[in-house]
Amino acid sequence: MTSNSEDILKIENIEVMYDSVISALHDVSLTVPRGKIVALLGGNGAGKSTTLKAISTMLASERGKVTKGKITYDGTSVINQNPTEMVGLGMVQVLEGRRCFGHLTVEENIITGAYSRKLTNSEMRDELDKIYTYFNRLKDRRKSQAGFTSGGEQQMLAVARAMMAKPKMLLLDEPSMGLAPQLVSEIFKIVKELNDKEGVSILLAEQNTNIALRNSDYGYIIETGNVKLHGTAEKLLNNDEVKELYLGISKEGRKNFRDALREEGSTKKENKFSKTN
Repeated sequence: MTSNSEDILKIENIEVMYDSVISALHDVSLTVPRGKIVALLGGNGAGKSTTLKAISTMLASERGKVTKGKITYDGTSVINQNPTEMVGLGMVQVLEGRRCFGHLTVEENIITGAYSRKLTNSEMRDELDKIYTYFNRLKDRRKSQAGFTSGGEQQMLAVARAMMAKPKMLLLDEPSMGLAPQLVSEIFKIVKELNDKEGVSILLAEQNTNIALRNSDYGYIIETGNVKLHGTAEKLLNNDEVKELYLGISKEGRKNFRDALREEGSTKKENKFSKTN
């Protein structure tokens, strides 16, 4: 079933448990409009990766389970599907940490992304040529073993491999992790081009709030398994709380991130104390 809804993905009040005892997400709701980029932001351990794996049905491999709520992708309720079936429906996740096949060449890695499409040799070459128009670095390194390429090249490779599946939607988990700023900018430029020219919808989990919002249409900020803030990317970039806690910029100027968190914690304790007295 394919939906004509404006939203390609809708998450309604989901909760996720690991090992039936560890609660990771609590009442999380979000939507991804068709053809748009949505950023899911927050610190390490906030619940971003868990949210993406709940959508792509990869939780089971980590003994996790959606225990409440509803996920709808492109008109289909996501309940008992597995990751292979989700790829068949046009959803592909690029996992955190790149995870390339180190012993294969760059081009062989990219080709593995099309395993489900049954392309002829001629069609495969056309698809590779198209991918290389976005990933010029990979074209230059296509005969190199993936294990000997840089972290940035491996991240590009992971995205290129996902695009070979011809997805309607990409789930990207921490694409900037461990990369130099110049490479991060290059990768986000490519992601934006894929969205603009290929029409692929993107849900992007990222700790780098600034660059994620500058390349997104909408954003959600998640903390300890709860959505704390959401709004258009422009609105969040201009939000004083976001500036202070996630961009390190206060009205008095740039602020140390740890100091900002410490101040927020102190304020919460004071508010709690005042309520009990």
